[in-house]
Amino acid sequence: MKKIPALIILSLFFGATMLMGLPHAQAQKKEEPPPNNQSQKELFEAKCQKCHSLERIKEAHLTRDTAKEVVERMRKKAGADISPTDAESIYRYLGDYFIIPPPQPNPPVPMH
Repeated sequence: MKKIPALIILSLFFGATMLMGLPHAQAQKKEEPPPNNQSQKELFEAKCQKCHSLERIKEAHLTRDTAKEVVERMRKKAGADISPTDAESIYRYLGDYFIIPPPQPNPPVPMH
């Protein structure tokens, strides 16, 4: 009978420890791309930052819709040297690090 309370305490401790680490892991996402995104970052820097500063890209306040349009428009510019595959990788990178989230809908107002 004494093993069950110890098991419950251990489970609660482990669960709390895991949850405490989540906010830190999520906060790191925007700071440094994970290793598998390194090629997307390099592609973004090589193709986009040759004409645009990082600040200009941040200040564009891109949404998912506008980002795809902008990347496609830039891809078609002379000298851009951005293939359709490159454009998709750049778009995914922008989505992970630069695209602003869509506005949240207002909650319905209760009717009395």
